[in-house]
Amino acid sequence: MRRLQKISVLPLAKMMSVLNTMIGFVLGIIAAIGSMAGQEEDGFWALGVWSILVFPVVNAVLGFCTGLFLAGLYNLFSQWFGGIEFELEEQ
Repeated sequence: MRRLQKISVLPLAKMMSVLNTMIGFVLGIIAAIGSMAGQEEDGFWALGVWSILVFPVVNAVLGFCTGLFLAGLYNLFSQWFGGIEFELEEQ
């Protein structure tokens, strides 16, 4: 068994930011389609278009902050509780 003792904070934050950006883009498209469905008014359509831009940016920032926070917490708690154990397969 191997043990993960420490997670590099910045790489995890960057990866979570990228993943959350993709999720935000998909959610923005869903919100845009939902706001345009059956609506004749320009206000709802404009809100849907903006959601394609706003959701990914907001999710990217929140994902980065979450990555920083979680990696820091993991590094702190792994000192006390020993970290995650896992097995690696030899090839």
